[in-house]
Amino acid sequence: MVILYCVRYFVSTVLQFQIHRALCTRTGQFIPGDPSRPLHKCDIYRNPEAGRVLKRLMERGSSAPWAQILQESIGEARLNGEALRDYFRPLEEWLQSENLRTGEYLGWSYDGDYCKFSIETAGLQVYGGFYNRAGRGYDVTSFLTILMASFIITVVSFRRR
Repeated sequence: MVILYCVRYFVSTVLQFQIHRALCTRTGQFIPGDPSRPLHKCDIYRNPEAGRVLKRLMERGSSAPWAQILQESIGEARLNGEALRDYFRPLEEWLQSENLRTGEYLGWSYDGDYCKFSIETAGLQVYGGFYNRAGRGYDVTSFLTILMASFIITVVSFRRR
């Protein structure tokens, strides 16, 4: 039940940005690649064209598959996280330039000898490019702990809204 709720929340967040981008594009307030019309400054409040698209989207309810309704309303039939990137692109660009300005280094430098020693010491083996703990199994207690922590974080985040 909790997992289903989290999946719904994730999907609705992606769809929210995707629909917002489509409405802003349709009303001419967002043009991809045009820095004078960024997505985060789009305002569709009381816009008749945006209202027509939203009405067409909401009218159908659950009478058809959501992908079909989305395709007919905004011209996209799949979830696409690129709208999130479009919305937060100014922040991403600022962070990149700020990191360059301050000389921040992102990531870590690879020291083969140290990493090799750490991997062997920790008893890790490489499977398909990922480090997996050899012989480590997860029991029901670990699973329930992770599930409970996820549930608590979700509940707390919704109460703060």
